[in-house]
Amino acid sequence: MSRYDLAFIGFGAAAMSLIARLAYAHWPGSLVVIEPSDIQRNDRTWCGWGPNQHPFSDQITQTWSKWAVSQGPTTVTQHAPETPYEMLHAGGVRERSYALIKARSDWDCHLDSALIDAETQTNGDWQLTLDSGVNVQATWVLDARAPALKLTRPWLWQSFFGVEVEGPAFAHNDSVRLMDFVDAPSAWPSFFYELPISENRRLIEFTQFVPQPSDPATLSAAVYAELARRDIAPSDVIRSESGHLPMAPIAPYRHQHWLRIGAAGGSMRPATGYAFHAIQRWADACSEALLAGHEPIAPRRSRLLDWLDGVFLESLWPDPQRGGEQFIALFRDTPPAALSRFLMSRASLSDILRVLLALPKYPMLKAALRHSLRNHSL
Repeated sequence: MSRYDLAFIGFGAAAMSLIARLAYAHWPGSLVVIEPSDIQRNDRTWCGWGPNQHPFSDQITQTWSKWAVSQGPTTVTQHAPETPYEMLHAGGVRERSYALIKARSDWDCHLDSALIDAETQTNGDWQLTLDSGVNVQATWVLDARAPALKLTRPWLWQSFFGVEVEGPAFAHNDSVRLMDFVDAPSAWPSFFYELPISENRRLIEFTQFVPQPSDPATLSAAVYAELARRDIAPSDVIRSESGHLPMAPIAPYRHQHWLRIGAAGGSMRPATGYAFHAIQRWADACSEALLAGHEPIAPRRSRLLDWLDGVFLESLWPDPQRGGEQFIALFRDTPPAALSRFLMSRASLSDILRVLLALPKYPMLKAALRHSLRNHSL
């Protein structure tokens, strides 16, 4: 039975980000990745505001200095060249990370293999049993699998389905459409998200903020109806991506040499769903700890930002159909650089104050009171 210093359960952004840093720093320890699916897939797009330096900076496929939110005839466009909106395809990041693993004789990767059992040993290590029949032993397990969650008010699910389309040249658009709010059978905020990747390529995604995960068929139908409205043929679709993200703070878990990482470990921002750049900050700190001979560390959370996110989401519950108006006001009345830093969890106190001043005062004060009382009663 092979023994490793680190065992990664899942080959997602967190595992790849930490592995890349350890590889480039020539970390002397051993590691193994256990991934239940084939890595030769391109089923994720990671986006967020820069500038950011990380091992995958050369994998950024597109950047934009302008972004917009809209509802009906109202459109708010922001422009901030100093904080560009960046896009990475997961496929290229996976290929880079897998090559780094294969370059080390003491690093392994078990693809198409799932963890089915884990037992602690007398020496504190973990023995992991895979569905392939393979057993491995590891000092630390870094687990990226999503924990089972049941969300309650004020927290929501961010359900999405998107397609990347390639075809005849689209109308010129040099800004990202972050949110184009539309009417939907659900009373909860529903919007299209669109990335103009190139002259003849777009990512078009339909998203809903809902108390329970949306039916995937409903999300898919909305996207294909939008394609039909634009005379884009289904045959122009080259890939799709989908998921349900918990818009809730996930507490870090670190117990008996078992550590949750990535979105499962608390790296995702509840009110936005952005995680990739927060994962980079965690990977920086965790790699520094390992390179110094210390134990891996858990992602860190901001109690203030978690509370503010809870207040904002609570403000949607009494009248969720007005969610679009709140986002329009937020983008219209907050300076773009301050807002992008806030959304990326890099905000100063001045940035936070600017965001608070942009939101409707009375509804937010009532939401703050309800959220605080609910937390106090738990």
